[in-house]
Amino acid sequence: MTDKELLEQAQMLRNEASNLLNKEGLLTLLTSFGTTRVIGSYTLDTMTWRDIDISMVLPDKQDVGLFFEIGAKMAMKFQITKMSYSNHFIRNFPGFDHGLYWGTRLLYKEHEWKIDLWGYGESDYRTHMEDFDLLHKEIKRADRLAILRIKHAIHQRPDYRGDVYNSMAVYRAVLTDKVATLDDFNRWIDRNSKTHT
Repeated sequence: MTDKELLEQAQMLRNEASNLLNKEGLLTLLTSFGTTRVIGSYTLDTMTWRDIDISMVLPDKQDVGLFFEIGAKMAMKFQITKMSYSNHFIRNFPGFDHGLYWGTRLLYKEHEWKIDLWGYGESDYRTHMEDFDLLHKEIKRADRLAILRIKHAIHQRPDYRGDVYNSMAVYRAVLTDKVATLDDFNRWIDRNSKTHT
């Protein structure tokens, strides 16, 4: 894919996501339960596939009943093909946050979207948003095309989204080490995965 095509694809995906969030009412549904923010590649403007990351505040961070109510509202309003719930307060899965999670697959205009929804307590939410705002500020000075090139090339690999091999790794590689090509990123991952083992 050429650089021009990558930029066009990123814009197309962001427009689709905006329609789903705003015109179709996904964001309105979620904000009716409290403070909610769309983060991830949508806000960073680094979209290479149909994936939206959303974080929200839960009045009680472990209110499973409320979180299931939110999930039910989503399932009734949208064409949900799959919903996967996790309670990371008790799951303690390495590399994941302490919070409640819905991993949702949603059909919209004949395409499947992955919606990652995290519910946090006020303190954890504030910490995560501060971290994200810092990343957002840093990404503005990064090589956006390098990020799009690498993410487009790797996002369908089986090991993508693992502990080391994920979007944050792409951002870190481009920001901190000026990685600009897929080959350089593969070498960066190899060095850093050995560092973490």
